[in-house]
Amino acid sequence: MTVDNILIKATRKLIHLNEIADWNNELLSKSPPVLWFGNSKSPKDKVLTIGANPSRWEFLDQSQIKTCSVPYHKACYETKYLSKQRFLHLSSTQTYSDILLSKSLRNEIVDSYDNYFKKYPYKWFGSDKIDSYFVEGLLRGLSASYFEIESEFRACHIDIFPFATISDFNKIQSITKRDILSELWAKNLVDELLNYFNPKLILIFGVSNFNYISKYFNIHKAKGVKWQAKEGKGNCDYWHTQYGNYRIIAVSVNLGNPRSFNVGGLNELGEHLRMQFNL
Repeated sequence: MTVDNILIKATRKLIHLNEIADWNNELLSKSPPVLWFGNSKSPKDKVLTIGANPSRWEFLDQSQIKTCSVPYHKACYETKYLSKQRFLHLSSTQTYSDILLSKSLRNEIVDSYDNYFKKYPYKWFGSDKIDSYFVEGLLRGLSASYFEIESEFRACHIDIFPFATISDFNKIQSITKRDILSELWAKNLVDELLNYFNPKLILIFGVSNFNYISKYFNIHKAKGVKWQAKEGKGNCDYWHTQYGNYRIIAVSVNLGNPRSFNVGGLNELGEHLRMQFNL
């Protein structure tokens, strides 16, 4: 399936979900599906990180949300979009259906995926600085990067389902299971994206995230290995397993908020995994 067809498929699902009452207050009207983050067209082999679903902060201005008197209220949130767009936002005159009708709009949306790390990505991913923290800190030890810097691998990010929601994933798990996961729609979409990227490695972080993904994708969870930094600061468990033809490494630390680690510890963990698994 082509990228264009995958985007059409995701948009049709988004339109369907928006017709369900439980989802109407969750889906942002200007937010197209986010199939991936990062330069899919890079000639370098890919390392894919995987999460649950795109954050609302990819589209909304976090600094302005505090002015909303009612938390998680769509009517207020819909007035707080980022002025500097990370991904393409639909205009005030466009709807989800316009994505289906316009090939040029779909091309713009896909371009915004590929250019995400050339703009100002959400802090959760890290930065292009030499001492980057967060996810990028571990990726550097793997000789990978989300950014256009010298590295062996280009890192990109995907999610189990590609729709930004007003609530956090843990608050919408029941309707997500009912309307997205139960019919294996999300699994099929992820499989299509894996076929497109053909990653050298899939990196999963956070115990709850790994447990959820392992259960949904029926991934064998091998016995974990305990690891302790020697030069930097940090400790965690890690796992090595397989999903079809794709190699997976999972770490127990939440790299979006690795509070027990410093930059040196994240780099050191990445270097250890690279050597341990001959990447």
